[in-house]
Amino acid sequence: MNCPEPAEILRVEGLRKLYPGGAGVTDVSFSVFAGSISGFIGVNGAGKSTTLRCIMGLMRPDAGDVSLFGAPATRETRRRIGFLPEERGLFARERARSAIAFHARLNGVEKREALRRADRLLERIGLGKRADARIGELSKGNAQRVQILCALVHDPDVLVLDEPLSGLDPIGQSEILALLAEFRAEGGAVLFSTHAMSSAQGVCDRVVMISGGRTVFDGPTADAAERAPHGAVVVTTNPRALHEAVAAVGGHAHPMPSRLGEAGRWRVVLPLQAPHPAFVRAMAEAQVPVASFEPIKADLEGAFWQLSAEAASSATVEVRNAA
Repeated sequence: MNCPEPAEILRVEGLRKLYPGGAGVTDVSFSVFAGSISGFIGVNGAGKSTTLRCIMGLMRPDAGDVSLFGAPATRETRRRIGFLPEERGLFARERARSAIAFHARLNGVEKREALRRADRLLERIGLGKRADARIGELSKGNAQRVQILCALVHDPDVLVLDEPLSGLDPIGQSEILALLAEFRAEGGAVLFSTHAMSSAQGVCDRVVMISGGRTVFDGPTADAAERAPHGAVVVTTNPRALHEAVAAVGGHAHPMPSRLGEAGRWRVVLPLQAPHPAFVRAMAEAQVPVASFEPIKADLEGAFWQLSAEAASSATVEVRNAA
């Protein structure tokens, strides 16, 4: 017996939004489905927040389309979204219950009903006894949960969350992800941007990866993880020696954005016939000073860097052909 395909709640097609100087997004496309959690993954500056603002109508794209519930997005259909913006909107002196009820009122809920919903949601996450606590008195994790309750209080069909896990410890991240899983279980759809790829892998049905302003993957999480290459992340102060060792085993080395002091991080992709011990021997022969060596796992982070590198290489070829 074939199961029916889940309804497509949100579709972004060919989204383009450029800022002066060239930053922004150039070609972002993906879909979000009912009863699913989609992780929106990319490094800082990749265009995640720009995309979410265009979805919410806070920015007008230069090109492309945003559809909600099978039709072009409108002000009315966007009211069916619960949104957590990058810029958090709660003040330290606001009380949790009042803040949640206020967001319900903004979305057309009557005052008494708004307060009832606020109480119900706070009880649901174990903060019923702290309803009158000020936001500044709560832990960072609990304050973040109240922020998400503000997005949930008007019973939206979809949540669009910009970095809901930002700045939280592992326990705080787990609490937020549990809340999102509960929303999904009730039939809701979730799209959230994050840097916490390992956390996302545990809860997301699908992932959308963007790099350089373009979508490089949109599909099931398991399919994304399978795109991780065989290789390792190496931290060294001598990239020339590293390249010599990589060439000796037939691999390729790609620089990664972050550094550790004077040392650079390199993503080394190895051919399948070159096991890690063979590469370690090659580094020893080339006298590579190794500060860190971490095999690439078949996970979202490994897949992200591989797909980003492939997209960058493809873009370079396109530019050369155009010239």
